[in-house]
Amino acid sequence: MYTFIKFILYFSIYSFLGWVCETIYCSILERKFINRGFLNGPVCPVYGFGALLVIALLDKYRGDIFAIFLLGMIVTSVVEYITAVILETSFQTKLWDYSKHKFNIHGRVCLLNSTLFGLLSVLLIQVINVRITTLVNSVPKIINIVLACIIIAMFLSDFITTLIAMIKLNDKLNNLVDVLIELKSMNIKLKNLDDKEFENLIIGFKDEEESEYVIENLTKIYERYKKLNVRSMLQRRILKAFPNIEHTKYKEQFKNLKEIINNKIKNQNK
Repeated sequence: MYTFIKFILYFSIYSFLGWVCETIYCSILERKFINRGFLNGPVCPVYGFGALLVIALLDKYRGDIFAIFLLGMIVTSVVEYITAVILETSFQTKLWDYSKHKFNIHGRVCLLNSTLFGLLSVLLIQVINVRITTLVNSVPKIINIVLACIIIAMFLSDFITTLIAMIKLNDKLNNLVDVLIELKSMNIKLKNLDDKEFENLIIGFKDEEESEYVIENLTKIYERYKKLNVRSMLQRRILKAFPNIEHTKYKEQFKNLKEIINNKIKNQNK
């Protein structure tokens, strides 16, 4: 049982350290602070799993820097690839895409990131893990148990709220797809999918004969469109954390949804 407690502590520590590295790296690239990570808290679980797997498989190679680097590249790349597949399958979204990077595999992993992960693996085995292990072992057992229980509760809560946010985001995408399909069935194509365009369209039909039915349908469609109004901080954070996020099925529609969300945010900040 206590081994499981330590596993939770190590996992949370490395998830936090991974979030720090990811946030610093992405913030430098974007030249602004990016709260990176799929979950809302300051953790990246994929780093936690990756670090523990690297330790379990490569700790025996401590001292052989080249072996740790090479094997670390392979192990972490496999973890990243599998994580990407799971996320794409579960939510039909690609949180990252390395297709524009040289030497990538299906856009899910690339040589540059794998090299960085290899270097981190060396640092983890040679320096960090020894100190983390000493730190955890120096804390009284009862405190470790209490910390692990708190961490489990926080992780579960964060995962559930994030899962709900992603489900609702997909619901909004499906709603947008339906709106576009209905507009297409009426031979209507809006130049800009926004409130002003809808309102002008409805006003324009009011001047035409036999337009009552069209106006009624347009009004219903417009009401559905307005439901895309984003009030969820969780959905906003996900889009900000992964600015290049794409939907695997509805790429253009999802791009439209992101634009709608960004416009809503800008209007609310005025």
